[in-house]
Amino acid sequence: MKKIVLLCLGITLVLSACGKFRYDKDQSAEVNYKVESAFDEMTNISDQAITGNMVYYKNGGVIVRQPGDKPLTQKTACNVIITIDTIGSVKTVTVDYGSSNCDCNDGKTRRGKIITTFTGFYHAQGTIITHTPVDYYVNDIKIEGTKTVENMGLNTSGQPYFNVQIDGVATLTSGETVNYTSTRVRTWTAGNSTLFNRFDDEYDITGTASGTFSSGGGYTSLTTNPVHIKVGCGFPVSGTIEITPQNRPLRVVDYGSGMCDATFTVTVNGQTYTFN
Repeated sequence: MKKIVLLCLGITLVLSACGKFRYDKDQSAEVNYKVESAFDEMTNISDQAITGNMVYYKNGGVIVRQPGDKPLTQKTACNVIITIDTIGSVKTVTVDYGSSNCDCNDGKTRRGKIITTFTGFYHAQGTIITHTPVDYYVNDIKIEGTKTVENMGLNTSGQPYFNVQIDGVATLTSGETVNYTSTRVRTWTAGNSTLFNRFDDEYDITGTASGTFSSGGGYTSLTTNPVHIKVGCGFPVSGTIEITPQNRPLRVVDYGSGMCDATFTVTVNGQTYTFN
């Protein structure tokens, strides 16, 4: 299965009195980024786990098991246990990091489980993939909820596309909770004919997202031009989104015209700032 790449769209910035950008603690870009990233990574993790070859999302060894295998007598904190069940009509892949934090190769710590179910092959129309975290923490932020990916078949241009729905809750280390929802369409625009080369994959992402904070406030985001992802680049190369924080000015994020340069701009109140 190819790696599925989604986009973190939660960039929320405000102007300070001196005219420079700072994070708005009530509408934290960092928090939104972490929540979206955690759900995005679930797909990447399950894609690697189903092959039994974890790379970025572990540090120690990988133990692949089948349902009914005898319990392990010993497990180090960073040995990831993958259980693959292909017997039933719904296939299940469980990734278990254990109850203690594991330092992973991507620089994050994880603990808990991710349970992924597949109703069919990823490339088959109608297949539904569901990711469910269980006592799952990323950098001590608890992630709950579900992420559902449905293969919708081909669009009018003959491209595979997927409906992606996230209904999640994150509990921060401060105890504050963030309710996050997103509804997106991911269109596979290139690379779908080379199944064993994920680096030539390209996607367009469209849709909406919203977040609310238990301490008050929230935001909405809307893709106004499809955000284009090149897996070989690792960063959005084009597209625009509008982010509207509660009681704050509109922000427009522009990822450029197609260059893989990790550069984007944010426009607030008519002023444009470049980040790279």
